[in-house]
Amino acid sequence: MSFSQEVLSPALQSRRLLCQPIKDHHQHTLITINKKPLKTWSVSLGDALIFDYSGLQAIKQAIQSYHGNAEQLHFKLQLSEQAIRDYYSHSHYLGTDGLITLPIIAIKNTASQNEGSVIDASIETLLITLEELSTPTHSPISLTPPDINSTPLALLMPYNCDHDVLFANQIAIFANLKQHLKYSPFSWLKALFSRRNTNLKKRISLAWKQIHPSAEIHPSAIIEGSIIGAGCRIGAYCVVRYSVLGENIQLYDGAKVEFSVVDKNSSLLHDLVLYRCLVEEEVFLIHGPYQFSFFQRESAAFATIMMDYRPDNKPIRINTANGVRDYQGRFLGALLEEQARVFAGTLTAPGITIPKGRQITCDIKHITTAKRL
Repeated sequence: MSFSQEVLSPALQSRRLLCQPIKDHHQHTLITINKKPLKTWSVSLGDALIFDYSGLQAIKQAIQSYHGNAEQLHFKLQLSEQAIRDYYSHSHYLGTDGLITLPIIAIKNTASQNEGSVIDASIETLLITLEELSTPTHSPISLTPPDINSTPLALLMPYNCDHDVLFANQIAIFANLKQHLKYSPFSWLKALFSRRNTNLKKRISLAWKQIHPSAEIHPSAIIEGSIIGAGCRIGAYCVVRYSVLGENIQLYDGAKVEFSVVDKNSSLLHDLVLYRCLVEEEVFLIHGPYQFSFFQRESAAFATIMMDYRPDNKPIRINTANGVRDYQGRFLGALLEEQARVFAGTLTAPGITIPKGRQITCDIKHITTAKRL
């Protein structure tokens, strides 16, 4: 069995996964998964599929357990209602049956050698299920009723729009953490002797961290379940939890980053809160909080209010390659394309896309100054 993805969609060429170009991440994953090939099947991955090792391993296991006579296999992804709602509900790959069609085809090598076999081959569809991390949310009833957040622990994400890159990074944070915890006995020992009033699995994940030797971390900063890259400078009373920071990130005093990916040479200023966001290279953020948002390369936000919730309970609408579609998740912030900037006094709607290079400011005619006494 061999996996291949010869071409990556042009829309994904400049995007990144866990602070690495998606193309490089895919190539490394393919090399790893193909180290133990089986000769029976050749697996072709679509050019718009974002994946990791655990996702391909799930496909491999499904093929290995298949005992039918089909010469060609197609795949559909079956997840919990909560996972589909938060990560896949806007996708045109989501069918009325609640399953996600994956752009993956497996062909028997004996069949693929025969002329015309791809057209005439018997086809079967396999269902893929992924392990999920399910945790209760305790939002105040004034915001939203209590619910369950469920995140797949493997990545198989068909690309529809750039919001999918945000969702893919959210999944990859936890999938990557799970892989690291398998080979971290120190985290297990530290968790066993921890006095934190929480379950063992959570204590283990919080105890793990990977910090580059060149990073400068203030003694009062808290780093839990996270990766800190080379040259990072993290100030006093900062918190980095379940996140990935690339190279040369600056977190000024009091900044807090949770469930987020921040790429190289970006700056997060004093007391800023970043929650479930994706930040690419050379991004500048001040004030906030910024939640469920995607900041592409060289974008910036200056004390902007980014709404991520619709109090009328109507679906958040987002732009995709297949037109405007409804997103059924509860929260989704803004997407700032490359070099977009939003300035103080502006308010952005949930799910809005700020186009490349656009600058959004409040109407200067309505800015008033206080008269001197």
